[in-house]
Amino acid sequence: MKRTLAILLATATLCPAQDVLILKNGDRRAGDIASADENVIRLRVSLNADAPGTPPAPSSAMATVSIPRSDVVSIEFRSDPALEARLRNPSTTTIYELEAHWKKHEPWLPTARSPAGAIGCSFGNALLATGDSDKADRALELFTLIEEKSWSNEDKALAKQGRLRAMVATGRASEAIEQAKQLAVETEDPQILIEANYILAQAADKDLRDFLKENPRWDIDSNVIDQRHELYNKVLELYLYPALFFGSDNEKAARGLWGATGIYQASNQTRLALETSRDIVTFYPATPEAARAREYLATLTPDQLAQDSEAEARKELQDGITSSPAPPTDSATATNEPTSATKKSEKTKP
Repeated sequence: MKRTLAILLATATLCPAQDVLILKNGDRRAGDIASADENVIRLRVSLNADAPGTPPAPSSAMATVSIPRSDVVSIEFRSDPALEARLRNPSTTTIYELEAHWKKHEPWLPTARSPAGAIGCSFGNALLATGDSDKADRALELFTLIEEKSWSNEDKALAKQGRLRAMVATGRASEAIEQAKQLAVETEDPQILIEANYILAQAADKDLRDFLKENPRWDIDSNVIDQRHELYNKVLELYLYPALFFGSDNEKAARGLWGATGIYQASNQTRLALETSRDIVTFYPATPEAARAREYLATLTPDQLAQDSEAEARKELQDGITSSPAPPTDSATATNEPTSATKKSEKTKP
């Protein structure tokens, strides 16, 4: 989505104040698209415009011309600052505006250079964000349509991710999980892989929490302790995947880290939950997960907040360097006896 928005914003200054039809013969017809059907695009044009693409003056005489769709290669849609602002910041409060933009652009979903797919994905994400089951059903239909008919492979990929989320939201989690498993094996698209892994992480999260409810004393039961470790490590691996490999994707990385924080809380690992929440606030401060992390940190006691594993590790390393013997000064001795030191820490399987 970020790449799509960047393209839209970068080209906004190049777009005319009117729609421009690019024809197969190389001609460009500028005007206002009045309507269209499967065969014809009806374009309102100025009869006395000074130059192609020049907005008509208020007093200009206008006419409607019909252009066969088969003659049109692509359309350069006019710049729309209001639309661009809503695509930058889609939310539940802009649902009705996004819906209006979608209805206007939906007919152009298969048309090259159309923003319809990006608009539809934003609209679908806003619908899902409401948490309403009826709106989730509509989002599922919307993402499916975009995945099938959009001209843009990027929009199709975004729609695929949205469809998986919508399937979970509409009670089709088991089907979404099976598709996510297949995508995790087959896809080469990192964004789709991140989304597939997140769906699998949510399923693994539920499995672990169900296990903990059924086995509250797993740590002293030799029959189930290995199962607990397997479930625990699996869900953390899935949640932490975007932060480890695609940390520059702030939204996905923060979402995964917050999922891991929930696992640490459910496992009574307050120290790890504290560290991960601090990471979210530090590295991804503008995300919704950072706000949730701050709320969580505010619930901790002063003694808990005083814990700082990273500071302790730095102090331990510094103390080790300070107390280490000085390196040999004899070059003959130093040359033949190289030394090395490594330190490894992990946040899995306590």
